[in-house]
Amino acid sequence: MCHQSVGLVQGALEREGIATVSLTLRPDITAHMNVSRAAYVRFPLGNPFGEANRPDHQRRILADLLRLVVEAERPVLVELPYRWRRM
Repeated sequence: MCHQSVGLVQGALEREGIATVSLTLRPDITAHMNVSRAAYVRFPLGNPFGEANRPDHQRRILADLLRLVVEAERPVLVELPYRWRRM
């Protein structure tokens, strides 16, 4: 799904009172969409939760996203501290 489409869906859900958070690889596009809560990682396109076969790493990313839903008090776009190992 493209970053703009996710931003549009996220905005529609938020207007209905459903809290959302998105994980993006292109923070420039996500910022332009004015989403309520988002986090970005410096991973290659198509790999928002990181490398395959690293479930512990992927669970940490998911936990960070869920924490952001609970703790963010204003619209926010944060960078998560994870890096692609092969970069």
